[in-house]
Amino acid sequence: MPKIAIIGAGASGLFLSRLLRERPGVEIYLFERCKQVGTKLRASGGGKANIFNTLVTPDCYNHPEFATKILEKVTPKDMRISFESFGLEMCADEEGRVYPLSEYSQTVVDVLWNPEHPQIHPVMEYEITRIWHENGQWHLNDYPTAFDTVVLASGTPANMIPKNRRQYNSYLSDLHLEIHPWQPSLVGFKIKDYPKSLSGCRVKAIAELYQGQQLIHEEFGEITFKDDGVSGIVILNLSAYYNRLDDKRDCYISLNFLYDRDSFDVAAHLQQHGSLQGILHPKLNALYERKPFDIRNFILEVEEPYDLTFAQVCHGGIDVKEVDEHLAIKKHPFLYAMGEMLDMDGICGGYNLFFAFATALIVAEELCKPSKYSRRPRR
Repeated sequence: MPKIAIIGAGASGLFLSRLLRERPGVEIYLFERCKQVGTKLRASGGGKANIFNTLVTPDCYNHPEFATKILEKVTPKDMRISFESFGLEMCADEEGRVYPLSEYSQTVVDVLWNPEHPQIHPVMEYEITRIWHENGQWHLNDYPTAFDTVVLASGTPANMIPKNRRQYNSYLSDLHLEIHPWQPSLVGFKIKDYPKSLSGCRVKAIAELYQGQQLIHEEFGEITFKDDGVSGIVILNLSAYYNRLDDKRDCYISLNFLYDRDSFDVAAHLQQHGSLQGILHPKLNALYERKPFDIRNFILEVEEPYDLTFAQVCHGGIDVKEVDEHLAIKKHPFLYAMGEMLDMDGICGGYNLFFAFATALIVAEELCKPSKYSRRPRR
């Protein structure tokens, strides 16, 4: 009976374990370093679990060519069919974001996870630090069972405090793969010479990320001013594009607070009313009265992104060139990587969870082939 080890019980690991349960005769060992499964999945979408997006396209990701290959195998329709087969009912908003009908993330975890299933062997609060292949099988730490296949799904150190990420995924050093350093993505920015008086201010604006004179990305949404920088979904998306720059010098954000009034005459309004208190948030207006600025081009010079503790996902991971079309690691037999383990990150809106679930579908299809283990060499 084939034994499959899944390292990590996050979104992709849980989804894969649920899919593999459909194949009789497979034993699934799910290793998780935490006390419970799906920690980040439970927190996603503000606790509502934005599980995927119907409008996903390759350019939502840092490696569009690789994303194209994934989307050729798995579409949003395929994703919906899979979840519906588990009994999950869903709803979508006008921007294509798909949520469980309950709008409660625990619902997603519940349809994916059944630790009592006879084919599932949960190994909780167990961190993998060593991995090696010997005599045709994989070995993890000093665990007494050897495995026919191992799937890497332990994710990234995003949203972890420093002490919890010191040894995180240290087992990767045993595999001698090209791994890009993890950097925070979908995260706010610290701002140089930041006007601290704006802390707590929340406004809508067109936000543009520039490097020098080059526009990198623009988006409309709500901006949250923090104690030393800015955040909000629109800013998180700017950070995804910021991370794709090889050279990150000379970057700044321009905010247009008159996003829907191109013809509005600011000078005439000031001449007639004497202030902008009827236009701007009170904190912005107070700043303007002390030090006037262009309300269509309010410049914030990027110092750096906030650190991994505040990131929703990470930029970096195993180079996508290390895996084949089935997400098998080319250098090692019967070893796979999926989800955030790969150097793939997308913008906000369900794109990262879509990638996690889509890669799990691809790996499951490969592992469920009847001939997968029939000709396996052993010594």
